[in-house]
Amino acid sequence: MPIAQKIGNALRSVLQGDVVSSRFFMKHFFTTCMVVLGAIVVIALRFECATSQNTIDRLNRQINVMSTEKQKERSRYMTLTRESAMLHLVDSLRLGLTIPDRRPEIVENIK
Repeated sequence: MPIAQKIGNALRSVLQGDVVSSRFFMKHFFTTCMVVLGAIVVIALRFECATSQNTIDRLNRQINVMSTEKQKERSRYMTLTRESAMLHLVDSLRLGLTIPDRRPEIVENIK
């Protein structure tokens, strides 16, 4: 039998599903079921791992945003604290200084 015919017969048996007979599946039913269940479990665990990793990434981004917000609020609080401390010092020394209600205006020299 030529090699080309052997390859053709092998390819035909693979395409028709004759490589593994039904007797093989009956003989190794328990093992086949365990392999299929094992594959399903592995796929499910990988999906769960990927989902958990996405959740972890989302929470890490949220932590970074909240950390930035915390720094902004802390800076604003420190500014207000310094301002109130200065106002208290001015009031205790009775200097008569106040915070102006309007912004400073630039006066240009007119010649």
